[in-house]
Amino acid sequence: MFKSKEKLISDKISVLVTRPKKDSEAFLKNLDLKRFNFFKTSLLEISGITYEFDIKSHYDLVIFTSKNGLINFDCNRLRKDVEVFVIGDGTNLLAKELGIGNLYNVNGDIKILIEKIKPSLEPGLTILHPTSVIANDELKEFFGKQNCKYKPVECYNSKMTNSHPEVFENFFKSCKDGFITLFSSRTARSFKNEILKLGLKGNCKEKKALVLSNSIKKEIENLGFKEILITKQPNEKSMINLLKEIEKWSF
Repeated sequence: MFKSKEKLISDKISVLVTRPKKDSEAFLKNLDLKRFNFFKTSLLEISGITYEFDIKSHYDLVIFTSKNGLINFDCNRLRKDVEVFVIGDGTNLLAKELGIGNLYNVNGDIKILIEKIKPSLEPGLTILHPTSVIANDELKEFFGKQNCKYKPVECYNSKMTNSHPEVFENFFKSCKDGFITLFSSRTARSFKNEILKLGLKGNCKEKKALVLSNSIKKEIENLGFKEILITKQPNEKSMINLLKEIEKWSF
């Protein structure tokens, strides 16, 4: 039986949004606020740090695995002739806005980046990666096996912290069901820490998590969620599409 018009107006889908404020605002612009009740709290604090990069240093390829690398690295210092691989439409769009040419957009995650970049590699190449202070062992190992030099430039810090713990706790205690959106493995790790610290594991059983990849799912699969749904593609657009599908199911 269809819900009455009055019921449609009063019912909203509860969603916990865990992205930094600016990313959350851009994300929510694509969704109908009349249909959703958003609980917003960032679980990562991104801050730029002082880094060393010699403009004359040698490198053959550049990779950006997130917008944070672009934002916190002086992209004007990059050579104009170098090929640049980026992960995701949002990162690709920002790279274009910053005037970066020779762009190759990898619509996926680290594993898909590895698949796409492998044909471009030759032994002895140097790969520049503006990134966080957290080592990416997967990329380091991959490029090492290709006999290439992996050169990370640590230009920002990613601290796991809950910006609004009262909002986080309110979502879990006031909503019988609801959805949690998680966009990265590190965010998922921060999320898991908060659940355990606040003693909210039991409040996960009626809720569903929406994640971009299987690696993110693995971070939270022991929390007892009713269901963990993986988007069709590991990007923001696919997460938006999944929420719109949920909207159709619910109404």
